[in-house]
Amino acid sequence: MPIYAIFVQKIGGDVLEASGAIAIFLIVNGLATIAIHRIRWSQKHRRLLMVLGWLLWVVGIGSYLLVSNTVTLFITQILIALGNAIADPAFDAELDDNIDTSLKSYEWGVFGAVQDILNGVAALVGGAVASVFGFKVLILCMFLAATISFCLILYYMHARRSYRRFADA
Repeated sequence: MPIYAIFVQKIGGDVLEASGAIAIFLIVNGLATIAIHRIRWSQKHRRLLMVLGWLLWVVGIGSYLLVSNTVTLFITQILIALGNAIADPAFDAELDDNIDTSLKSYEWGVFGAVQDILNGVAALVGGAVASVFGFKVLILCMFLAATISFCLILYYMHARRSYRRFADA
């Protein structure tokens, strides 16, 4: 969050705009998640939602490169929130289907712990990159990581489809 606040300050915002951007993200993410995933269609097409959500998320991360004021920041936050709202519950459901049921609580705990550890490392690395090279380089690194993540989702979908054809044969 401190890195984010500095980014907002560099585009002419203050603490209120930084907290507003986070509020917009969280509220849009929450409302969109409820709206999208309460319909039966989302359960049936969750892999498609993972791909579409991740794609929107990558576009949103890339949009940080275009942020020049708080209005464009708020629009970017909405894009990223929609990507998260579309993809995250679908990803969680897919992950849940692939967890050993006898160890489900432990495996979800490990998943959450690994996320926290990686987010902590990312905050340290991101702070160092922004400090030494600036926010543009940090955003490019974030965009690269998001793109790699999206490619891994596409690979997973391809491998899943290939496995299903092999298992059906």
